[in-house]
Amino acid sequence: MPGKISDKKLLELIRQYKDADKICQAAGIKLNTLQNRVAKLTYLKKIEDPSVILGLYKPISKTVRLNKNSIIITRARIDNSGFETGDEFEVSYDDKHIILTKVE
Repeated sequence: MPGKISDKKLLELIRQYKDADKICQAAGIKLNTLQNRVAKLTYLKKIEDPSVILGLYKPISKTVRLNKNSIIITRARIDNSGFETGDEFEVSYDDKHIILTKVE
């Protein structure tokens, strides 16, 4: 269903999937377009709580990246974990795993 999609059909997809990637794929639109359309529908009070759409405003990467001097874990990846800025961790690893254990 590439191209334009009606508000009614978009609302149906949002209710059906509640996942930004799936909605974008089904509607044939990009994430930025979905964000704009959801903002409009929220303003028009056709969507009460846009936060139920997973990945809409902060896509969560399923991977982390090893740079030259560090491992980058995005804030969105650990947002609901209870970890806070400044927490310290012990690091251990084996052949395939890196384990971070919070120091109490």
